[in-house]
Amino acid sequence: MAAPRPGNWRKHIAWQLQHRDRYQKQHFEGLILSYNQLLEKSNIVQLWRDKCDPYTPSTPSPPPEPVNVAKLQSRHQEKLTKLYQANGELAQEVFELCKEHKCKEVELKVTQSRLSELEVKLGELEAEREGLQERIDVLEKANCTVKEEYDALQQVYRSQWEQLLKKEVEGSELIQNFIDIKAQAAKDLNYLNEKSKRVKQKNLEKDLAVVSNVPILMDTDAVRQAQNVSSEEAGQQETKIFRSPRSFRSTSFSLPIHPKFLQSFKGIFSRKRASTSFSEVDCSPISFCSVARVPARVRHSLEAHDGEVNAVRFSPSSKILATGGSDRKVKLWDIVGGTLQNVKTLEGSNDGVTSIEFDPSGLQILAGSYDNTARLWSLKNCELKHTLSGHSAKVTAAKFKFYFREAVTGSHDRTIKVWDLNKAACVKSIHVPSRCSDIVCSDYFIISGHCDKKIRLWDCRSGIKTDEIPLQGKVTSLDINSDRTQLLSCSRDDLLKVMDLRMNEARQELRAEGFKCGADWTKAIFSPDGNYAVAGSSDGVLYVWNTLTGNLETSLVGQHRSSINAVSWSLSGEYVVSVDRTKVANLWTDC
Repeated sequence: MAAPRPGNWRKHIAWQLQHRDRYQKQHFEGLILSYNQLLEKSNIVQLWRDKCDPYTPSTPSPPPEPVNVAKLQSRHQEKLTKLYQANGELAQEVFELCKEHKCKEVELKVTQSRLSELEVKLGELEAEREGLQERIDVLEKANCTVKEEYDALQQVYRSQWEQLLKKEVEGSELIQNFIDIKAQAAKDLNYLNEKSKRVKQKNLEKDLAVVSNVPILMDTDAVRQAQNVSSEEAGQQETKIFRSPRSFRSTSFSLPIHPKFLQSFKGIFSRKRASTSFSEVDCSPISFCSVARVPARVRHSLEAHDGEVNAVRFSPSSKILATGGSDRKVKLWDIVGGTLQNVKTLEGSNDGVTSIEFDPSGLQILAGSYDNTARLWSLKNCELKHTLSGHSAKVTAAKFKFYFREAVTGSHDRTIKVWDLNKAACVKSIHVPSRCSDIVCSDYFIISGHCDKKIRLWDCRSGIKTDEIPLQGKVTSLDINSDRTQLLSCSRDDLLKVMDLRMNEARQELRAEGFKCGADWTKAIFSPDGNYAVAGSSDGVLYVWNTLTGNLETSLVGQHRSSINAVSWSLSGEYVVSVDRTKVANLWTDC
C-alpha cells in the first residue's frame, strides 16, 4: 500500500494507524493463539474430571426428603397385582400349549401309521418294479431277436430289389430291341410284298419298249433292282425258311426267325457296360425302407456352395447326395461315417441351378437352371451329355419320366415341354395359363403347380388338361408318393395339403404354429414310406408332419439361420438333408 500525498492529512493519519496495527499484531499473534489453545485444553481437562468423579457434586445437593410408607405400600401392591395378572396369563398359555401338544401327538401317531402303510406299499411297488424290469429284459431280448430277423429280411429285400432293378433295365433294353426288330421285320415284309409288283412293272416296261421301239429312261434304282431280281429269286427259297409269308400288321407282332434276331440277342447278353468307380458306388442296391425314421438331430453341418443352395436330392441308392446352388454348380456328396464329403462337381450351367433329379438307375442327373435350360449329366464319366434348350424363361422344374428315356421341364414362360433324351429334342410342348413353379410326372400324366394358386393335371399323350385343383396361395412345390396315389403340395398360405389322386380330393391339411413358407420355391416332400411330410420354414426350423393323422410330429432347430429352400429324404429312411439361403446344408439322423 503506497503512502498518501502530504496534502491529504486525514488519509495520512489513517494510513499510519493501519501500519502500526499491522506491525504490532505480528508480534502478539502467536501469543494469542497459544492462549486460546490452553483455554481449550483446560476445558477438556475439566470435562474429563467430571466424568471420572460423578459423585463429586459440582454444586451442593439439597437435604433428603422424609420417606412416605403409605406410598411405598401402594406401589408394592400395584406391582404385586401386575405379577398375579401376568402369572394367570402365563398359566392360560401353558394350558393351551398342553392342549396343542396333545393334538400334535395324535397327529404324530396318525402320520406314523400312514408312514408305515406307505412303507408297506413302497415295498410292494419295489417288488412290482423288479417284476417289470425282468419283463423289460425279456422284451429287450425278444426285440433283439426280432431286429436280427428284420435285418435279415431287409438284406433279402435289398438283394431282391437289386435284381428287380437290373431286370427292369434289361427289360427296357429288350423292349427297345424288340421294337427295332419289329420295324426291320415290317420293312423286310413290305419289301418282299412289293417285289412281285416291281418285277411285273419292269417286265411291262421292257415289253412296251420293244413293241414301240422307243427307249425308256429308267432311274438308276429301278435298274439296280431289276438287275438284282435274279439273285433275289435265287435266294427266295432260303428266305422263306426264315420269314413268315403273312403281311405285316401294326396291331399284332410275330417275331421272324432271322439270323439278325439271334445276333441281337447275342448282342444283348454279351454287351459290357463301361463303368467307373463312381458309377459302381451309385449302382449299389437301393436301401428302401418300409418305415421311415423321423430325424431328431443334426449329424453334420457345412457350407455346401459359394452362394444360396436351391436344390438337394438323394440318389436311388441313398449313398450319393446332389446339391445345386446359385454358384452354377451341381455338387455330388458321399456320406461317410455320418458326414458329407464332396466327391465330384458337375459344371456347365451358365446360371444358378433350380432343381435336381436322379434317374431310376442313379447314373444320370437332370438339373434345371435360371439360364432357361435343363442339362443332363452322365455319372459314369461326370460329363455333360445334353443341354435341353427351348424355354424363354427360367426352368423351375426338370423331372425324368418313369422310364427314363424322356424328361419333362416346367418354366416361367408358361410352357411344359416333354423331351426325348436320346435325341435331346422337344417332342411335345404344352401351353399353360400361368407360370409353372413345380411338376411331377409319370408315364401317362403330368401334374403342374402354378403361381395362379392352381394345380393342373395333364394327359401326357394328348397334352389335354384333365383336371384342376384350386388352392389358397401360390404353389411352391409338388411331390408324389412311391405308390403314385397321393400328391403333396406346399403353398404360400403356409399350408401343406395331401391329396388323393384316385378321388381328386384333399385328404389332409398340414399346419403348424410358427411354420411360414419362406419363398416361391420352398420345397416340401414325402418320406419314402409316405407316412410323413417334411418342409422347412422361413426361420430355419424343420417341421415334420404325420400324413396319416395330420398332426405335427416334431419341429427341429439346427444350424440354419435363414429360410430353408429344399429338403431330401433318403430312400433308406436313414438321413434327411436340408439346405438354406446361407450356403448351409444340414445332415439329420434319428439318433
